Amino acid sequence: MNKTLFRMEWKSAWKLLLIFILILAMYFSIMLTMFDPELGSALAQFEKLMPEMMAAVGMSGTATTLVDFFSTYLYGMIMIMFPFLFSVILSLRLLVKKVDNGSMTYLLSCGEKRSHVWVSQLAVLLSALFLLIAFCTLLGIVCSMVMFPDDLDVAAFLRLNLGCLLLQTALASICFLASSALNEYRHAALIGAGSGVLFILIQMLANMKGNLEKLQYATIMTLFDTQGLIANEAQAWGRLGVLLLIAVCCLIVARQFFLQRDLPL
Repeated sequence: MNKTLFRMEWKSAWKLLLIFILILAMYFSIMLTMFDPELGSALAQFEKLMPEMMAAVGMSGTATTLVDFFSTYLYGMIMIMFPFLFSVILSLRLLVKKVDNGSMTYLLSCGEKRSHVWVSQLAVLLSALFLLIAFCTLLGIVCSMVMFPDDLDVAAFLRLNLGCLLLQTALASICFLASSALNEYRHAALIGAGSGVLFILIQMLANMKGNLEKLQYATIMTLFDTQGLIANEAQAWGRLGVLLLIAVCCLIVARQFFLQRDLPL
């Protein structure tokens, strides 16, 4: 890994990270004010009024505990969409944008190995994604301790965030694969971001139940079993293993593409 390149990219990436940290901090603080440990969630009233819409965005079910509330109203869609959007923007910026504008060719002409450049860019992406999820984890714990002392099952919440991190890593790896393999920014964005958006849309349709429920087997979102992780079920851990395998396979293929491809001048 090129440490100089890593530091340089981080100087650019931290601003984007800060924006998403502030957005998610706002959502966490607002959503937590809607939880009442005695009466349940105020959002349950919206579910009664708009059941299909709330189900589509993953905000359905009975949130009897604080960790269930987090799972339903934050990790059902918000903690999927925003970290995914962050990783899409960053992964495209780190590789394919540099290839598209010619700066990658200039960087490699200075004698830097492709493998070192690729690993450095990947390290920026994964470390930034980890910090984003870690911040949300810490924020959720701290806010819960202040607003609802002793109501949060911290161990279950940590498992929930580990699952979220692995899901986001798999999605980021798919986008990084597109960024590693393609020369044009628009094509990489279409395939990398488009794949994740398609998975999310399929999951939204599957959430509406009925005949559409079988669509859950056509998206990797199903591998993020929030209720299974809260209950610490073995099947939920197995699904996380599949997410990790998907991420590793995508990154192996991405590295081979980047090392063997012809770069435009």
